[in-house]
Amino acid sequence: MMRRWAPGLALLLIALPVALSAQVRPRRGAAPPRVDPNAPRQNPAARRAGPGAPADTIRDTTARFSEADSVMRALLDKPGYTATRYEGDVVTFDALTKAFAIAAAAARKAQVEREGQRIVTDSNIVYQDRSRIVNVSGHFEITAGPDQPPIAGVGSATYNLAERSGRLTNATVVSEEQGQRWFIRSEISKTALGDSTLRIPRRLYGVGGTLTSCDDSVPDYHFALKEIKRTNKTLVARPAVLYIRDIPVMWLPFVFQDIRQGRRSGILPPRFGASDIVRNNPGYRRHVENVGYYWALSDYMDATTWVDWRSAAGADSLDPGWYRLNGEWKYFWQTRFLQGRLATSYTHQKNGSTNTAISWGHDQRFTPDRRVHLDGNYVTSTQLQRQNTFNPYQAIATIRSTVNYSDKLGPVSLQLGGNRTQYPGRKQVNQTLPSLSLNTGPLELAPWLVWTPAFTYREAADLHIDQPTTFSTRFIPGPDGRLVRTDTIKRNRFDRTVTFDTPLRIFGVDFRNGINIRDQLNDFPEEEIVYPNADSSRKQTRIFRRTFRTDVDWNPQFTLPAFGQNRFKLTPSIGLQNVDPHAFWVRSELSNGQFVHQRKRLTYGLSASPSIFGYFPGFGPFRRFRHSINPVLSYSFAPKADVSNEYLAALGMARPYFGSLLQNVVSLSLSQNVEAKVRSSSDTGSAPDGGQKLKILSMNFTPLSYNFEQARVIGRRLAGLTTESFGTRITSDLLPGFDVGVDYSLFQGSTLSDTAEFKPFLTRVTSSFRISQTDNPFAVITRLFGRAVADQSPAPQPTPGQSAGEAALARQIASQPVAGQAARGSQFVLPPTRGWEASFNFSTTRTRPPRGGNVNVWDPRSRCEIYRNVDQFAYDLCLRTPTNDQPIPSTTAGAPYVLVPPQTSLGSSVNFELTQKWAAAWQTSYDFERHQFASQIVSLQRDLHDWRANFGFTHSPNGNFAFTFFISLKPQPELKFDYSRATIRGR
Repeated sequence: MMRRWAPGLALLLIALPVALSAQVRPRRGAAPPRVDPNAPRQNPAARRAGPGAPADTIRDTTARFSEADSVMRALLDKPGYTATRYEGDVVTFDALTKAFAIAAAAARKAQVEREGQRIVTDSNIVYQDRSRIVNVSGHFEITAGPDQPPIAGVGSATYNLAERSGRLTNATVVSEEQGQRWFIRSEISKTALGDSTLRIPRRLYGVGGTLTSCDDSVPDYHFALKEIKRTNKTLVARPAVLYIRDIPVMWLPFVFQDIRQGRRSGILPPRFGASDIVRNNPGYRRHVENVGYYWALSDYMDATTWVDWRSAAGADSLDPGWYRLNGEWKYFWQTRFLQGRLATSYTHQKNGSTNTAISWGHDQRFTPDRRVHLDGNYVTSTQLQRQNTFNPYQAIATIRSTVNYSDKLGPVSLQLGGNRTQYPGRKQVNQTLPSLSLNTGPLELAPWLVWTPAFTYREAADLHIDQPTTFSTRFIPGPDGRLVRTDTIKRNRFDRTVTFDTPLRIFGVDFRNGINIRDQLNDFPEEEIVYPNADSSRKQTRIFRRTFRTDVDWNPQFTLPAFGQNRFKLTPSIGLQNVDPHAFWVRSELSNGQFVHQRKRLTYGLSASPSIFGYFPGFGPFRRFRHSINPVLSYSFAPKADVSNEYLAALGMARPYFGSLLQNVVSLSLSQNVEAKVRSSSDTGSAPDGGQKLKILSMNFTPLSYNFEQARVIGRRLAGLTTESFGTRITSDLLPGFDVGVDYSLFQGSTLSDTAEFKPFLTRVTSSFRISQTDNPFAVITRLFGRAVADQSPAPQPTPGQSAGEAALARQIASQPVAGQAARGSQFVLPPTRGWEASFNFSTTRTRPPRGGNVNVWDPRSRCEIYRNVDQFAYDLCLRTPTNDQPIPSTTAGAPYVLVPPQTSLGSSVNFELTQKWAAAWQTSYDFERHQFASQIVSLQRDLHDWRANFGFTHSPNGNFAFTFFISLKPQPELKFDYSRATIRGR
């Protein structure tokens, strides 16, 4: 006879891949839990509901033996005997054959149980005591053991309790896998016990069967299986045919599958499409991924190796074909607070180019305060890493590595770390290593003395700079003076910063005294304008092999206790500040490496930050309005002091210089908010203060400073305005996700000279807007006027100080792993199944055109010039790739003025529901300056009864595009049938 639990699990896993999720396996040698044969079986729906779910109200019809009396219990517990229990409505015993005929009734089922094996039916059972053979008919259920799932069937079955084997007809098994119920039906099945002494495992044979997860009486789909053989570890079936209703759509010659539960070693399911088996056109390039093996090394670690391959048939210089060897090792020790992953990949193209990528993520916590976190990514060829990906985000993502060690030493918090960044398709590397910070809370040295020290050290470097400058190349002449070759000049930049802050509170008076040291080095030739002895009439242009600058500064300041706390919040202050805004000690190439210093002067200040507000009567859904204005008005005075010519010359500055004038400065910053209080549903007009607050409008402005003395000396009123840039930011709750920022450059030239001309120029505009079915202006209005609108979870908010548009761009170009399974990314966006949502991010930046002088036009796209005469197509791809590069900062004011061309872009993400069953998503970015799209991600989704169909299209900034169509089974998404086509750098 055959055990009924085996075909269910076997057929279920015919089309399912090997599970690779890390799970803790049962302890080796642990015995299975004992199962009470009288205990009722739990309803599968109740098992899925989990603890805390409502109790099942359906009457439990599970067959049970009657309660044993004292005599029966004594017989069952008698040692040395094996009990056979049977029960039914009518039991007939044949003394000659020693056979029991057990008949069931409507209120009592017939059943036989021996050594954990049980047979239950609603019809008749014939049990032969001599041979231990059971013949059963009707709707029966056979359980081969306490740890085996029951097998249900209709018709007849013969089962041998002694051999634990049998023959069944029309058997049905219900199995649970990952929260889904699977129904397995077999026309004829047979089980065999096996022989443990000869290491022959239990086996199951089946002829004719189906597998489906559809619980309809006529399933929408099923797998038809002709022959099946199953052991405790493996399953073999042939052939397997997928039917949609009664239409066959797919045939497989055979199936071999490892069916052991939990984490286990096995073959990975390869990724390929139907067109990779049979090409649908001569130009298609076959592309196969994930051909490999998985090892479950232990309960704490596993390893995976696989191969990706792209055909070289029909290859060209842009797409020669390649293969990629991958490996990944994961580890996780929960008791030791240790986890991580180490992955590597090696790509070899047919033209001989190679790329090795390494990713290492490690997180370990030694104590609650001591922790190490590492996220490392490195590639040997950023060009190959970029050009062979189909993921638009990965094509523009930085290759970033970070490491951080945090600890607490007594009252001191320690942070030590660093980062390193590579850019796709570029040689430039930016790194910050090391970065050290030591901070403490307030240390009470005495009842009247509180000290809060802080120390930071940071060393940054920009290596292999590929941004064009005045001297980017070197011309090598021959003996005759003619040009032999042109070499690229190696350019690096280093920046080291040390800060030591020692704020003190003495008898309630705050005293700040910090020391800042900064050392900069631009290790490449640079052209600068020099003013010997700060004399503008002696203007010269020189070329320096390298430029450097070191600043040493300290600025003590007293902040006296505030008075007028309830009215104007007046706060006086006294500080010893530099005459010039730059550091106190300075050295540069213009001072021949010698330190020069300026003077300090006492500065007296008084600031007021009152809150001015007024209430206005409301209307409609608003009870009232509140308009608040929060100005910050400050006044500072400093006597006249001079700055030496040597100091100005070291910074590349010349006279006339107005920074040494008497400082009689007034500064004003302003923010205002218009808020409304919404009436509650029970508001009668005289209810106490309460209700929801809604921000109608919020505006924040940057401070403006005016120096009366400078205006008097120059003789123009506007000359006293020393603020060179001005901006505002506007937000409102009436427009969800609405955020607008506008920045202006107010002057043509520096306000420290008499040539500055007041000429406002728009330099930057950023805006973001988000709208959805339940979060839009109309929904807000209807909610205000009483209509019920479904709540939704709040959307992620941007980092403080960062606009929503900048946050979206940061997510778009954020670092991604370069090796391992996580490096694959999501190529296609799965749209939502309900509602709609759209977000837009607009950004435009431009630099004010200079008025004469030495100008260096810097275009971020000029890095693509190296491809113009080599490969026009590669040049076009480079132009379409967005970048967040910034000009290399110079060390002195005499460097050329950097003019950056305008940049204007719009990014959007739209998800919506076309019909009840159709949904769509579209993500794109458009460059208004180049009049072209940078990337496209479009997908459509069709929701079927048991299946989900997806259509996806991606176009990456590197020129690669991919189209895919696949249908996946909802209970098991890995089971899919797809068509895909991918083209690298398609024209």
